[in-house]
Amino acid sequence: MKTLLLKPAVVVSLLAALAGCGSSPVYEDEDFKKETPFQRAVDSAPVKACDAAQMALLSQGYRIEASDGLSVHAQKHFQPDDEVNTTIDFYVTCKEQDGGAMVFANAVETTYELKKTSNATGFSVAGAGSITMPWSKSADSLVKVAGQTIADGKFYQRFFDLLSTYLGGKAR
Repeated sequence: MKTLLLKPAVVVSLLAALAGCGSSPVYEDEDFKKETPFQRAVDSAPVKACDAAQMALLSQGYRIEASDGLSVHAQKHFQPDDEVNTTIDFYVTCKEQDGGAMVFANAVETTYELKKTSNATGFSVAGAGSITMPWSKSADSLVKVAGQTIADGKFYQRFFDLLSTYLGGKAR
């Protein structure tokens, strides 16, 4: 009787392939629809549209992280409870289209939770074993626990409605 021996590289490859079988890739759910909540046409130049986007975001407590005239990155922080922090990163890009601009908006909500770690001081004594002393250190750190693009059409509608007030008109 012959014994079948597998090389370690083959075993690792098989285990990796089996681990990937448990879930389907998220890109399979991408529809690439023409109508989305992430865009609006406006009757203003792209630079003016992005300037209005900055003003709309600033008026709602967002901090402008970066802006180059045709794009804006803004951020706002929330603390829903003592051990949870949430950040919304809001991105706007303004492109020229048909004598006006197409404004694209995308917001990502990221949630962080406070994780506490503590270390007690310990040492070993020959013949007596290990002794742990009551002096301890603790450290708190925020750990990312979730992150997702906000896809709620009402959220973006509120943004585009406010944007249009800063443009002195309506979004198309």
